[in-house]
Amino acid sequence: MKNIILLVLFLGFTLQYSFSQINHSKRFSFSVSAGPAFPVGVFGGKNMENAAVYFPDSSIPNLASISKASNGFAKVGYSIHGTLNYHFASHFYVFLRSGVTNNPISVTEMEDFVNDLYGLDFRFSHENNNMLSITPGLGYFLKKGSWEYRTGIFLGYGQINYPYYEMVRVVGNETLTWAHFGSRPNSSSITAGGNLQVSRAIGKFQVGLEASYQRADFDYSIFPCTSPGGSQSVTYEDTIKVRTLNFGLFLLYPLLGHEK
Repeated sequence: MKNIILLVLFLGFTLQYSFSQINHSKRFSFSVSAGPAFPVGVFGGKNMENAAVYFPDSSIPNLASISKASNGFAKVGYSIHGTLNYHFASHFYVFLRSGVTNNPISVTEMEDFVNDLYGLDFRFSHENNNMLSITPGLGYFLKKGSWEYRTGIFLGYGQINYPYYEMVRVVGNETLTWAHFGSRPNSSSITAGGNLQVSRAIGKFQVGLEASYQRADFDYSIFPCTSPGGSQSVTYEDTIKVRTLNFGLFLLYPLLGHEK
């Protein structure tokens, strides 16, 4: 929160200085970008040997939880964002960016590891990581004929759904389920990143490509137990370390008052 306040103050002082130095009409534009989101770093890690958390007092390896802080098991997903831009100087603009990044979770490594560990047949399922964000930022743009180049940094608010997963085994007529027991609240965090855009004018539009990077750390609590039976009574604290590299198409449209 402190970093967000500092960014807002910085943008405010920058705008005030710009208004005092330049006499110009307001310039607004709106842009959208969409494309694949690639997990990078620990977010895309899929090493169950490192992610497995065991009961410390068990005589044999007994899985207690799965650490997402060490391996996120994320797969390639998608990213969609909309941005409202305000061009306050000849080459600078501030913006408000909002959107969603969705990454499915790979369960193959979880299943293989647990089945080898216990010598039994388990099936895993996992909800996608769905991250929402709203981030103010500061950018720089440069026009060369019909071409336009933009780069920016942003910092703001992010929210992700609870990383709920289940491990299921059917024994006769009974289904045993190992999963988190209790409420599944969304997690919030500061999120930050940057982007780079290259586009060409086609009529009133700027059409091109965008590359962006975004990161956030989401803390959550997990209480895994088996039902029926309730075999566990320990709560673990964990973190989803979202790190995505996003590529996609970029489309910008000038709004009322925008000067070309």
